[in-house]
Amino acid sequence: MIWIAFLSSMLLTCSVSAQQPDSLVHFFALPLDTTIAREAPAIEMHDSTGIIIVDVAYGKGELSEPHRMHYVRFLIGKFVTSEYVVTEFAGNRVFAFIPDSADVFPGFRYALRGMRVGGRRRAIIPPEYAYGSRGRPSYGIGPNETLFLDLELLKLDP
Repeated sequence: MIWIAFLSSMLLTCSVSAQQPDSLVHFFALPLDTTIAREAPAIEMHDSTGIIIVDVAYGKGELSEPHRMHYVRFLIGKFVTSEYVVTEFAGNRVFAFIPDSADVFPGFRYALRGMRVGGRRRAIIPPEYAYGSRGRPSYGIGPNETLFLDLELLKLDP
């Protein structure tokens, strides 16, 4: 119950974080296109991996499939400090990749499972499904850091 309150408050304040660059407008704060998505109740989903998924909006489009091209917007941040560390694909720039063949960390692929086009979600990703004991120094991610991934699935191609 404490986690739900904590995550809900994080989702509500994600667009005004003190660590966020002034030029960044978080896509969770953008108006939701109700023709392709509907608001979600922000309920945590847990499983044996330790990854926590919180849907912000349920997409109404096609279901994510790991062998198809995905077009997403995303932010990656450090869970403990709420500091964003990867923001280049948060605005108009879109990240296109095929989850089965892309060089993304396992938690990123996992976060797409069950997601539909138009959906928005936050995933809390433990180190073993993120960058592990090596971290990712080029992004300022230290060893064994838990990350959050804010994600919006925009489109799928065959």
